Amino acid sequence: MKKSVFLILIAIIIVYCSKTETEITTLKPGLIILSPEIAEIVCTLDGEKNILAVINECDYPEILKSTEKVGSFSSPNIEKIVALQPDMIFISGLEQEVIKNKLNKLGMKVYQFYPNNINDLIKIFEDIGKLLNKENSSLKIINTFQSELNSIIIPENKPKIYVEIYNNPLMTVSTNSFIGDIIEKSGGKNIFQNLPRDYCRVSAESIIEKNPDIIIITYSGIVKSEIKNRLGWGNVNAIINDRIYTPEDIDPDLLIRAGPRCIDGIKILSIIFQNFSSSNLRRSLGNEK
Repeated sequence: MKKSVFLILIAIIIVYCSKTETEITTLKPGLIILSPEIAEIVCTLDGEKNILAVINECDYPEILKSTEKVGSFSSPNIEKIVALQPDMIFISGLEQEVIKNKLNKLGMKVYQFYPNNINDLIKIFEDIGKLLNKENSSLKIINTFQSELNSIIIPENKPKIYVEIYNNPLMTVSTNSFIGDIIEKSGGKNIFQNLPRDYCRVSAESIIEKNPDIIIITYSGIVKSEIKNRLGWGNVNAIINDRIYTPEDIDPDLLIRAGPRCIDGIKILSIIFQNFSSSNLRRSLGNEK
C-alpha cells in the first residue's frame, strides 16, 4: 500500500514538473485590466488566461470581447473589482489616478503604465513580462519590435504632418506625445513640435499657417470632403494634393493605442511618408528639365 502511494506521488511530481512555463503561470497572478493598451500587451505576452476581467473598451484581441467586464475606462465598477479578488490591477493614464487612489485605499495592488513614447512602451513590455513571469516572451516581443522599428526607412524629405484627434474644438498632439513620437519614428515631422500639453487645442489659423503636407484624422464620423471644404483651408498642401487620411485609410487604434500594434501603424505611415518624398523628388526633377 505504501509503495502504491509513493508511486502515485512520484507520478504527480513528474506531471507537474513537465508542465510548460505558460501552463504553470496561467493560474496566477489573476489580473483585472482597466486599459485597452495594457490588455493588448498582456495578451501579446500570452497572459490572457491570467485575466479575470477588463473594461468595456478592451476589444482587441477577439478573446477580450467575451472576457468579464468591470465598467468603463473612466468609470470602472469598484465593488465588482474588489469582489473578483484580483492579485494585481493594471491601469494607465493620469486620468485614472483617482481610480488608483481608491483601489489603493481598499488594499488593492495597482500597477500604472503610461508610455509617453516608443522607448517607454518597450520598457513596459519588459516590466509586465516580469510581473507575469513571462520574461522569455517579453524578450522575444521586444527583439521583434525593435528589429521592425530599426527597419523603418526615414525619407530625406520629411513631410509636415498635422494629426487631428478631435474637431470641435480642433485638437492635435505635440511631438512629446506618444502619437507625436510615432510620427517621428515613421519619418514625418509634426507641425506642432511644442504645445502646452501633449494633447492640446489649436486654432485653424495656426494649422493653415504651418501648411501641413499630410493630414491624419484619428476619430470617426468625418469624411475627407468635410476637411477639404473647411473655410480657408484651400491653399493647404495636404488639401491641394489630396493627402488626407481618415479612419477609413488607417485604423486609429494603430496610432492612438500605446500597445504592440503601433508598429503596424508606424509601417503604414512610413510607406505614406516615403511615397510623399518620392513624389516630391519626381516633381522636383521634372521642374529642372
